[in-house]
Amino acid sequence: MESIVKIGDTLPDIEEGLNAGMWTIGLAKTGNEIGLTEQEIEDLSKAHYDLRIARAYQRLYQSGAHYVVDSITDVLPCLDDIELRLARSEQP
Repeated sequence: MESIVKIGDTLPDIEEGLNAGMWTIGLAKTGNEIGLTEQEIEDLSKAHYDLRIARAYQRLYQSGAHYVVDSITDVLPCLDDIELRLARSEQP
């Protein structure tokens, strides 16, 4: 299980991955923690957006996520890092 990655946008997703012994990656911007459409995000003031994204990152990290990124398009560097960590015999 230590070579499997759970990617999710909810706190229960992170919890599931951790309980299964997987690496976990939380999706902050495009997930349920922000809970807005792309257009709704674009319509936010910078200050309001900054508060919401910071809160999403914080909640996902507090739930135990190993990594938190904005969206699925940002996951590849995390996977590369996990490969390096596994090569050093690290486990989630």
